[in-house]
Amino acid sequence: VTTRIWLDRYVDVTNPANVLSKFTGLRGAGGTFFMLDQLQHENEVQLWGGEEPKGSVLACDFYNGGAVGCLSDADIISLLMDELLPAAVPAFAQAKVLDSHVVRCPGAVTWFSPGSFASRPPLETQIPNVVCAGDWVRLGAREHGSKGLCQERAFVSGLEAGNSLARRVLARAKGGSGKTLQEHVVIPVRADETQVVVGRAANKAVMDALKPFGLDSP
Repeated sequence: VTTRIWLDRYVDVTNPANVLSKFTGLRGAGGTFFMLDQLQHENEVQLWGGEEPKGSVLACDFYNGGAVGCLSDADIISLLMDELLPAAVPAFAQAKVLDSHVVRCPGAVTWFSPGSFASRPPLETQIPNVVCAGDWVRLGAREHGSKGLCQERAFVSGLEAGNSLARRVLARAKGGSGKTLQEHVVIPVRADETQVVVGRAANKAVMDALKPFGLDSP
C-alpha cells in the first residue's frame, strides 16, 4: 500500500527517510515515510503539479500491508495523520491534509529465498544496449551498500544502469574520444556500525562451524 499526502504546512522532520515499526496501528505491516519536499527540493513545484508549494509532501508506504489495504482510502490517511505520523513526529498533529492518494498493489513485493543472490540477473548483459535495474539486480563491481530489497537499491541500480549505457554508447560512438562522459554520482552508504560488523562475523563463525554437519544457512 503506497500513499501520497500533501499538507497545508511544512513539518520539520530531521531525516527525510524514516521507518515506522511496532505500532499497533500498522496491523502487522512495516511502514516507511519519506519527506519528498526535502528529497526533491529542487523540483518541489512539480510535486504540486506546477502550482505554488504549500507545505510538506509525503510518500508513506506499508509493506506486508494486506490488513491496512482492507481499510478505505480515508481510513488509511486518517491512520497516518491521526496516529502513526504524530507518534513519530508530534508536529504532524498540527498539519491538515490538502490532498491525498492511495494505491494498493497486492503481491507487488518481491520475495527471494536465502542463497538466491547468485541467481539474480546482473546489471550489465551481453547485449550492449540492454541493462537491468531494480532492487533484485546484482551490481557486480559497482555493488552498493544498500544490499536489501528496497527502494534505495532500486534507485541506485537505475543510476548505475544509466551510467553503464552512457559508458557503452560513448565507447561505440565514432569519434567518441573527443566527448566527455558525465556519470551520475552515486553516494556510498556509510560504513557499518561496530555492532553490525561484530554480529556478522559471529554469525559467519557459527555457520562455518555448522557447515560440516549440513546445518548452516544457505
